[in-house]
Amino acid sequence: MHRRTALKILSGLALLPSVRGVEAFAKSAPSAGRQIGINLAGLSYWGNEQPFSNLSMAASPWRMQPETAPFSWTYPLPPMTAEKYPLSVPRGSYLETFLIHTPHRDHLPVDLVVQYDGDGRLDYTGAAVTKRRRGEDVIRDLRQGGAICARLVATDARDPLRNLRLYPENAVPQASETFRQPFLDRWKPMSALRFMDWMDTNNSKIVSWSDRPAFARFGQSEGGVALEYMVELANTLRIAPWFTLPHRADDDHVRRFAEQVRRDLDPALPVYVEYSNEVWNGMFEQAAYARQEGLRRNLSVHDFEAQLRFYAQRSSEVIDIWEKAFGSDKDRVLGVYASQAGIGWASETILSWGNARKHADVLAVAPYFGGSIGSPEQAATVSRWTLDELFEALDADIDGANKVMIETQASIAKTFGVGLVAYEGGQHLAGHSGVENNEKIDQLFRSANRDRRMAGLYRKHLNNWWAAGGQTYVLYNSMGSYSKWGSWGLLETESSAADSPKWETVRTFLEG
Repeated sequence: MHRRTALKILSGLALLPSVRGVEAFAKSAPSAGRQIGINLAGLSYWGNEQPFSNLSMAASPWRMQPETAPFSWTYPLPPMTAEKYPLSVPRGSYLETFLIHTPHRDHLPVDLVVQYDGDGRLDYTGAAVTKRRRGEDVIRDLRQGGAICARLVATDARDPLRNLRLYPENAVPQASETFRQPFLDRWKPMSALRFMDWMDTNNSKIVSWSDRPAFARFGQSEGGVALEYMVELANTLRIAPWFTLPHRADDDHVRRFAEQVRRDLDPALPVYVEYSNEVWNGMFEQAAYARQEGLRRNLSVHDFEAQLRFYAQRSSEVIDIWEKAFGSDKDRVLGVYASQAGIGWASETILSWGNARKHADVLAVAPYFGGSIGSPEQAATVSRWTLDELFEALDADIDGANKVMIETQASIAKTFGVGLVAYEGGQHLAGHSGVENNEKIDQLFRSANRDRRMAGLYRKHLNNWWAAGGQTYVLYNSMGSYSKWGSWGLLETESSAADSPKWETVRTFLEG
């Protein structure tokens, strides 16, 4: 087993202390056990996190709406440009996009400016127009709690309205300022940026290079964010990117993706390369795909073993393509082999199959704590718990089963001569299989995530991880509203930092 990962890179980066993402792989580095990364929340028109200076980057796709018909996303669209702008507005209809949906926008000024190229007219809901000039509307957020929508009521097919931008008035950024400064400041101490949700990885339909998200497409909230933006963010923050390649992507797609990253990524940065996401997890299409391919190729007569072996095999193929694309810089490619945290046999199966030993740099697992508490089997008991009782159970898990699981995976990684990283992790208080609809349990879980005691649990859990030899821990995720489906965000909103115990602990580690 070769160790291509960090020692060579690190030796050339002694004078570049601001470059993050490789220290975790140098066993002799004093900070090797305390590296934290972040899974960036997926870009969506309803999301609370707004990474881009141009706020319309997260806008919804256009939808067609006949004026006298009920609301629907399913009315057929008129002909569109390659960048997904309408070429016409059917009579008696309008085209609508949700520009900002979240009610949590106190961090934004009331007055916003909409800019666009071409010839057309926009009306708005949730905002009032205070000034119009060619190619620009100044609007005022009515702060009524609803969405701000733009309605295209006219456009010229010869010069269609396009290149829509949305900024705070009097704060239109320079062309080079792609990302909002608060977003950059928040995540700049991280050691890795995992783009799984930005890439819309789960259940991806992408096969060929032509299927990839386009850089100039209106909105980046559907189908994934363009690669150019992910590379630019990594370069701006000087943080290692972590890409999760679509499970159906052909070799040409993988090669071109790798070549573009090698060409455009800061040469001082390494890059994590992972084939898809949680291919072991039956809730995702990539798991069924791997199982079918594994059985078709006679990798095993057992469904799950065939699935894991195909995952290992395709991971090796993908990483090999990347290494060849990087050529003499192949040491920058960090081959990620991900497994199910609670099943050591799965990790051993993956790392022992085919060429995994040749290409694996890290075993990646998701060492969440508290996951079993949201199960149907525990619902009757948990529904009677107080917050004190819930925290007792979480503390016991962190000191017990969760710690044993981490130590087991660390031992497996050591046996195979690879590092151990967390591709996701944190608390996992989420009901499932019907428990998500138990309002009492849902509120209990949300309250726990806002309780100051959660900070102490994160501190203990992370220290257990590092004490066992775990390296970079990539938390899930950056920001989002809590719901019955889980309380995943370190932060709920941009203005909630003072009331976020999870963020408090993480920031303490990052600053310490």
